[in-house]
Amino acid sequence: MSPPAARRATTGPEAATVPEAPAPTTGPTDPGPLAVRLGAFLRGSFPLPLSLVFAGVWAVGATGLFAAADARVVDWRPGWGTVGAALTVLVDLLLMRAADDLRDLPYDRRHNPSRPLARGAVLPRDLYVLFGAGAAFLLLLNAGNRSALLLIAAQLGYTVLLVGAELRLGWPRGDAVVTGVLLSSPVQVLLNLYLYAVFLHDTGLDGDTVARAGKHVLPLLAVIMLAATHHELVRKVVREPGAHERTYVRVFGLRTTVALALGSAAASAAVSLAVLRPWTGGPAGWGWLALLPVAVAALAARLFDRTGAARWPVGAVVGYLPAVFVCHLLIGLGGTS
Repeated sequence: MSPPAARRATTGPEAATVPEAPAPTTGPTDPGPLAVRLGAFLRGSFPLPLSLVFAGVWAVGATGLFAAADARVVDWRPGWGTVGAALTVLVDLLLMRAADDLRDLPYDRRHNPSRPLARGAVLPRDLYVLFGAGAAFLLLLNAGNRSALLLIAAQLGYTVLLVGAELRLGWPRGDAVVTGVLLSSPVQVLLNLYLYAVFLHDTGLDGDTVARAGKHVLPLLAVIMLAATHHELVRKVVREPGAHERTYVRVFGLRTTVALALGSAAASAAVSLAVLRPWTGGPAGWGWLALLPVAVAALAARLFDRTGAARWPVGAVVGYLPAVFVCHLLIGLGGTS
């Protein structure tokens, strides 16, 4: 899960896949000072306004799901802990984008030369500096919550291992999209576990044993990861893949890829309903909102099929994950009032 950018998701999913504009064959001879180079990276790879919204809805939406699913929580509202978690998610997504751009540099130089790193607007060493400084900031920001600190440290460390394996060993290959996403999924799992650790700390429930907390959070992780799987699949749905295009359609075929995407969205909603049990009535009735993102996915599938479009509707790619998180934020607010 990551914010909008015209990239494949490696250490996290993205909100859209947008065609690249043609770029000059040679990069700038003088990319300017570090601040200018990092500004070019932000503009080209990590649009801040959309990224800020995405990080915010992810943090509050996941926390709303955690609150709604825990009978011990009453009258939940996002607090300063949630604000800190949202800032952590934002910075973390920025670091994941830097890691992905470093991993994809050889491919981008050939096929996406307009990317900031590929055209020389930002240098590899700049992104290493950004990652180191951002990692130090995240560890300091979360120093007051040991569980959260350990989880974010583990996530950052795992990301370093992924980048090192690809840059040093060439593994996994960039075109091995299924292997790549499977190896990258622990990054998302650890970030969502981080949000759960913040939730437990803020609600005073962090006295639970690891086994009890783990048993409680597993189905909630399934809700989020299944939604992320839908997003990861549809953002690479293309009716006729280009010669070097990385897409699951090459692996599974178009029909199977679409079926897997819709099945993931439906399964995410089904697990949410099973946990929240909205049919019992009362505040739990807010849980029916979990079905709305499935409607978004179904309408997008119908539009893709009827129009014969080359790609999945961009609005549905961009909007599905925020819709999942906003619905669970409302479920958390309504279900604990």
